[in-house]
Amino acid sequence: MTDAFPLPNDKQRLTETVTQFVIDRVAERVYRPGDSLPSESDLAKRLNVSKPVVREALGRLAALGIVQIQQGKPTTVRGLSVAPLDQFLRLAVRATDNGLREAVELRRAIEVEIASLAAERATPLQIEPVEAAVEKMRESIDGDFERWLQGDFAFHVALARCSGNALLEHLVNALAETIKFTQRALGVQRDLRDPVATVARHQAIVDALRARDPAAARIAMTAHFAVSDAVISEIARDRRRLDRF
Repeated sequence: MTDAFPLPNDKQRLTETVTQFVIDRVAERVYRPGDSLPSESDLAKRLNVSKPVVREALGRLAALGIVQIQQGKPTTVRGLSVAPLDQFLRLAVRATDNGLREAVELRRAIEVEIASLAAERATPLQIEPVEAAVEKMRESIDGDFERWLQGDFAFHVALARCSGNALLEHLVNALAETIKFTQRALGVQRDLRDPVATVARHQAIVDALRARDPAAARIAMTAHFAVSDAVISEIARDRRRLDRF
């Protein structure tokens, strides 16, 4: 006896065909950011589908941030957007009881490698914004917590730019709100953290970059995240701590 598998709905299959056609052309740079796509009629004729199928496919592409649809104007190709992934991650972090811990674990998995690549590849000019971010944190140790958070976030974004890996940089940008969420959740636990030591850990990463020492950068970033484990455990023990932010 042969197992029977349901065939995909014809409209769904055709919509996926049109969606993939446009994605492939964007990936191949046939359609570039700012370019107008062919009209719905032209796409329908070219791909032998109906205009409603094309319209649905364009809607999917717009939801993915690949194209922009404006009433009465041609549909245009957008630049790469991390918005869909950003929205997914924001929801995923808050949809689980272990969201804070899992978000920090995700960051650690990504940012340890980023630190290593940055030490290997960064130019002195690229390192300057990383140093400036640490200085901003240092100036805010005893004062403006919001300014501290701005410096902390800027540090990790600038470090990703130093990695020389565009995909890692895109991923950190997609994680922006998730990174801010973890930084604030941990940062407000003032009885559990030492701002001076935190700045010193950031400085150790900068020193590894300046020394062009990937192994030292990896160790420094691993140590930086290791300190978070005890704070996260305390937050898990006393969930009321999350009410602080």
